[in-house]
Amino acid sequence: MQKSTFLAQVNIHPSWNSFLSDDILLLLAKIEASINISTATPVIHLILRFLEMDLKQIPIVILGQDPYPQEGTATGRAFEVNGLNSWHDKYRNVSLKNILRSIYKAERNEKLKYSEILAKLNEGNRLPMDDDFSILPPNKLFKYWWENENVLLLNTAFTCEIGEPNSHSKIWEPFTLALLGYIAHTNKNTIWFLWGKNAQKIVEGININKKIVTAHPMMCYQRDNDILFGHINPFLETKHLVNWTGK
Repeated sequence: MQKSTFLAQVNIHPSWNSFLSDDILLLLAKIEASINISTATPVIHLILRFLEMDLKQIPIVILGQDPYPQEGTATGRAFEVNGLNSWHDKYRNVSLKNILRSIYKAERNEKLKYSEILAKLNEGNRLPMDDDFSILPPNKLFKYWWENENVLLLNTAFTCEIGEPNSHSKIWEPFTLALLGYIAHTNKNTIWFLWGKNAQKIVEGININKKIVTAHPMMCYQRDNDILFGHINPFLETKHLVNWTGK
């Protein structure tokens, strides 16, 4: 049986055992031989961290693209930004801002600008007011979704070269296709958030029972299919399954 340096870093949940066949281990061996981990992101113990989750308990899969290419920013959880400790911190990630706006709309039925939400946001640093909007700060929210709500925040490529987005996408593609097919087959009740063309294209040949298809959260242009202005708000549709604010 092939040995995997990446797999050795995680405590694999038994629900993934049948996925990790000899063929998959061979794929991983080829991937590992193609990647210089010292120049890649995220750090090695975060690459396959999703294997620690119980697949059969996952209500939602949020499908991203590949890790943030800045050194130290990727966490192995799609859309999470390492080092961002407060929504009030200055950052440029438009996707994350629109995710917060969409969650706010799901909770309050109101579309606000990001700056307007910040004015209502209470992260515990002042006395609460009647119109406060309570949500965990970003350094805790994604962890809460992952550990408490079993939301799988999955990228379609698990590494990239630092400073070079999409540099490992083709390397990971055979593994990713096998993985997504396994998830869809094993947990047919999981709802997939397919945000953007990349996520939608990669699952074209996979039979997914339940999915919510929108534009990528980076794109909010008052179109029918985006996560803020569109007909379907994925957070509203699934708030009976997941506590999206963590409060």
